[in-house]
Amino acid sequence: MAPLFLTACEQDRIQTICEATPQFCVDLHEDSWCKFERSDLIRARKQQAGTPNDANIHELMVNLKIYRDCLDPLLGMEYTKRKERKNDKLEAVIKADAALEQLEQQTIGSDYPYLLLWHWQHRGDHQAKARFIALADRPQMQQPELQKGLAELLIIRDGPAAMRALHHALSLYDADATIDTGIIADLLTLYTRERRYREIWIWSRVLSQLGHTETVNLERIDTYARFDQEQQQQMLQEVDLILQQLKTGAYRRG
Repeated sequence: MAPLFLTACEQDRIQTICEATPQFCVDLHEDSWCKFERSDLIRARKQQAGTPNDANIHELMVNLKIYRDCLDPLLGMEYTKRKERKNDKLEAVIKADAALEQLEQQTIGSDYPYLLLWHWQHRGDHQAKARFIALADRPQMQQPELQKGLAELLIIRDGPAAMRALHHALSLYDADATIDTGIIADLLTLYTRERRYREIWIWSRVLSQLGHTETVNLERIDTYARFDQEQQQQMLQEVDLILQQLKTGAYRRG
């Protein structure tokens, strides 16, 4: 009963927001599709309206995109009884796109790192990319996601700098945080490019233990580099150490 109760309470809270401030809800679809994405967007709108800053604008942009991307595949579905549902969702997607475009135009001049990264990743803005890289050593860049973004910009032209950024990203996680396994996947890409088989062996097992969504073919990795039992035992100890450091927020490597 607990999940049902919590869901009902959440819907009550969202309904209260919509009744008190209908401007946060009026242009959204009304049925149960993508209800969690819709709720998150309503909360993000309320938060940004209450505290209008770059961080909350970025959060609103993220939630707008998640919401429209959730609805978009539904637009091709055929409705046999209530075709207005399709129109409802289509209008919501069009308005979400317009709202996102407006926010992107509004934030072109911002030096907030997450917004700079957004403008590069979603709009291909080379000026935003250069400004983001220029912030590399600033205190506001000390976030795993930002260090990962920095590494992905450096990975082609400066592999060692990209590798340092990825290791640094892992060192920024607190205890019991959910690790973005894409950081480790990027590390493996660099180690593979440099044929550093010992690191490939170790980090592929770390990645597997963290439940990365893509399957890691450990047997194939073993065919490229043969390690004896003693070497494997030592490397397994290092795998365990890395996992323990990540769990406790004490990772310091690279």
